[in-house]
Amino acid sequence: MLLITELKDLPQRFTNSILTLGNFDGLHRGHQELIRMVIGRAKETGGVSMVVTFRPHPLKILCPEKCPPLISIYEEKIRLFEELGIDVLVKIPFTLAFAQMAPDAFVREVLCGMLGAREIFVGANYRFGRERMGTVKTLQDLGRECGFVVREIEQISLGGEVISSTKIRQLLKNGEVEHASRLLGRHYVITGVVVRGDGRGRMLGFPTANIAPKHEIIPAYGVYAVRVFVRERFYPSIANIGVRPTFGKEALSIEVYLFDFDEDLYGEEISVYFLEKIRDEKKFSCIEDLVGQIRRDTECARRIHESIRKK
Repeated sequence: MLLITELKDLPQRFTNSILTLGNFDGLHRGHQELIRMVIGRAKETGGVSMVVTFRPHPLKILCPEKCPPLISIYEEKIRLFEELGIDVLVKIPFTLAFAQMAPDAFVREVLCGMLGAREIFVGANYRFGRERMGTVKTLQDLGRECGFVVREIEQISLGGEVISSTKIRQLLKNGEVEHASRLLGRHYVITGVVVRGDGRGRMLGFPTANIAPKHEIIPAYGVYAVRVFVRERFYPSIANIGVRPTFGKEALSIEVYLFDFDEDLYGEEISVYFLEKIRDEKKFSCIEDLVGQIRRDTECARRIHESIRKK
């Protein structure tokens, strides 16, 4: 996959691109189906499959207080696009100056002049250009003039449920990680660096890695069966998200206990894949009750991992 992060650095002027545009936060199953359409059409026509997106999310520049927490981080989204098989990924730097570009200028100068659009796939509600004045009809009108076809795609559903980034964000905030995974088409993941905690987990007999996450969305407080990717392999694990009320803490803590692993991970980057929620966060009256519950949670997580392994 060719990654382009600056339009001025285009290695070539494209002439036959089949492309789609959007933010693609989460790159969920609806997005994936759209991209497969683009790739399939590019193969049929001998064209180049292309995704045009923006960095950062436009709302982070235009109206930060209205920008939702994002599901995906930059590196993750690039990897997912590459795995889907897109030929060219164009990530346009979104600035206040770029936001003032008129819809027709964006289409003529960028989509046609630089990227060589021949077919453009967009959702029914797609808006673009200065003050979001551009619509699907705008694209269709310009297409007739500039020589490209617009293919309007309705929202994609799964079992009658419309798939959207907004829906997935809410599911994650509610701790419904299994439901979110079905709509994403993969397990939700948090990537972060292992930082020093207070060492309490080790004293309780369950040494944990404390994570400073890169991702903006953290699932609801509670205990989860997870898989941890570190040092080029996956480890069955359990995670606790919350404020540790038994110890009177207030700061958010994300801790993972890797089964059958007891090595120093401080400063290393790890990824935590959420499989299933085990229970909500709870305050215990004494340490003994907490330890007993951790043992039960761990056994529950091991059963979940074993059942997944057998599938």
